[in-house]
Amino acid sequence: MKAELTALDTATVEAEWLRELLMDLPVVEKPIPAILMNCDNQTVIVKVNSSKDNMKSSRHVKRRMKSVKKLKNSGVIALDYVQMAKNLANQFTKGVSRNVIVNASLELGMRLT
Repeated sequence: MKAELTALDTATVEAEWLRELLMDLPVVEKPIPAILMNCDNQTVIVKVNSSKDNMKSSRHVKRRMKSVKKLKNSGVIALDYVQMAKNLANQFTKGVSRNVIVNASLELGMRLT
């Protein structure tokens, strides 16, 4: 769970920066909807959506969780569950079969050579 939360926290910081950039551009329609963040860890999603703070973990994990919760509650991000088999990032982080890589590459809009 720590790795997924760390990745989510880092991505939410980037999403917040992107949202602020879009807010400054005059050609973008306002209001800007929440940026959808896909996560394949249901535990992280449940803990971010939970209003309770009963985690027994290090202060670094608690700080990351608080940061993600703040951005979710303020409408900057929205969390969505994506199945591990449909997660496009798996080809970059895990050893997967060629078939999975080909399908994910096509979904990313890449051409095979």
